[in-house]
Amino acid sequence: MDPSIPRPAGARYVKRLVAITERRPEALVDVFEAFRALVHEAGVPALAARMGMPPGVLYNKANPNESTHHTPTLRDVVLVSTLTQDHRVLHALAHTLDHVAIPVPDLVHVADDALLDLVAKTHDEQGQFFALMRLALGDGAVTQGELRHLRRESMEWIAAIVELVARLEGLVGE
Repeated sequence: MDPSIPRPAGARYVKRLVAITERRPEALVDVFEAFRALVHEAGVPALAARMGMPPGVLYNKANPNESTHHTPTLRDVVLVSTLTQDHRVLHALAHTLDHVAIPVPDLVHVADDALLDLVAKTHDEQGQFFALMRLALGDGAVTQGELRHLRRESMEWIAAIVELVARLEGLVGE
């Protein structure tokens, strides 16, 4: 372990995990469940071969109830996510830590006239979010389904903003 990276003391770390799971019991489990689902959907034998490990080890690592040393490491999560190009574990982890993960597109080579299109897309996503919110609040209560749609629409709006900012960053120094 790199000593320059601060790590919470054992007891504090456990307390933090307990606090997270008490506040949102499904959150911590979702990360391991996301890893399990990803590994099984990708196909354990084929994925294990690409990772250079026996399938049995990967089956154990993908078992969310595993309590021995056969649990997924950060290296495993990065490798599986990279090999499959599936980022559900990243999103589950971000959710557990009260964050969001948004892909940053490579827009350096997008023509400058596309910038106006990105601005319009950002405002379009914003409008869709507020239209959906107006509908959800129309009856004075928000259902779980409406909240799920609002959450998805808000992430699309944020992604549009991130995309616009990434393009603007590509213009720096031109």
